Amino acid sequence: MSIISVKNVNKFFGDGVQVLKDVSFEVEQGEVLGIIGPSGSGKSTLLRSIAQLVKIDSGTITICSRQLVKDGVYADKKTQREIALNLGFVFQNFNLFSHYSVLKNIIDPQVTVLGVSKEEAEENAIQFIRRMGLSGKENNYPCELSGGQQQRVSIARALALKPKVLLFDEPTSALDPELTGEILEIIRGLAKSKMTMIVVTHEMAFARDTSDKILFLDAGHVVEYGDPKELINNPKNVRMQEFLKRFNNR
Repeated sequence: MSIISVKNVNKFFGDGVQVLKDVSFEVEQGEVLGIIGPSGSGKSTLLRSIAQLVKIDSGTITICSRQLVKDGVYADKKTQREIALNLGFVFQNFNLFSHYSVLKNIIDPQVTVLGVSKEEAEENAIQFIRRMGLSGKENNYPCELSGGQQQRVSIARALALKPKVLLFDEPTSALDPELTGEILEIIRGLAKSKMTMIVVTHEMAFARDTSDKILFLDAGHVVEYGDPKELINNPKNVRMQEFLKRFNNR
């Protein structure tokens, strides 16, 4: 069953530049979609459109069988808020509250967004902190953590909101190579548990080996969309061949 459907989506920015051009794809329940492409190709804009952080100009987006926007016309605010509850977003720069402890960063969104009690939120937070390998860091502040630890807090915060789909916007771009590996391993674990995910990434080996489908964006167009191993190991499109030249493990 399709859990996310994007059809003929277009997005312009104020200066008339079109950043998404008739983009269409679907994500099935339990699938991982990897989105790859050069910088400036529209990857983050596409992800943010699904998360309601960017408004599209035309097209249709359906999430968990509910239409967020149809032919460029958005659902009412109540429906938008309800749809948003199905999604968790992990930012490339963590987006943690610097003046909150690790525990409070995970508790407060649950209380505010889900309306659960502080006691239940704290119990959930401790479970996800443990799951992310951060036991003992509950009372630390983001500035006291490594980049990899901060990103694990960000993932724990997203998971604590019990989303049906996780969206990752280049989750390792702010990390050094050693820390990149630990975050990719966490995402691989989520994939094995059949968490539905869309991952914007520059890690080609990870995209090839973890994704169920790959979408290659270039200048706002979907250039390739399909089987990861086929597209990355044997790219037919000239533009994709050029993009993958630096990827040597084929």
